[in-house]
Amino acid sequence: MIEHEDYPISNIDGQSSASHVVEEMRRSFIPPGAGAPTTPAEKMEVALSEVQNTVREQQMLIEQDLQGALSKASAHVADSQAVDTLLALSQQIASIVSQGNEAVRSNSQQLNDLISLLGDQLSMQQAKVDRQVAQALQKAVVSLADAQNAMFQSMAISQMCHYVKGAEQVVKDIIAPGQVQ
Repeated sequence: MIEHEDYPISNIDGQSSASHVVEEMRRSFIPPGAGAPTTPAEKMEVALSEVQNTVREQQMLIEQDLQGALSKASAHVADSQAVDTLLALSQQIASIVSQGNEAVRSNSQQLNDLISLLGDQLSMQQAKVDRQVAQALQKAVVSLADAQNAMFQSMAISQMCHYVKGAEQVVKDIIAPGQVQ
């Protein structure tokens, strides 16, 4: 048996040597541009796949935005509770003070405790607000990135519209004239 590269030259299953080589070459031949869609249906499949991928990306971004909104809402609830605490402490202090000097003297320990607690709460609130300032500055930078991301989303949606129009055209091309469904 004479061999040439990977193609054995012999009589296999009644085929002549030449036809066997031709058959092997056909099976192993990959035409230029292989993998690229060639039929209208394949083109439509590729376009729809692109649309699905872009929609999935949009869905992930929306879920991230939702998570961020929920996180902000939780922070606002905590801020509201802290403000309520400050208001309650200041009202308790005001109630004692409004009763006059004698009430202040007789409740001096309670008044000192309330004033100390109010001071501690205000210090914590001040530190929290200072952190919020730093975070707001960081968010400003992130907002610029978000604006850029929104521009990319807009371009992606435009591209999806283009794919859909292309898919519509492919369907029109597949359906014979006069057979529109």
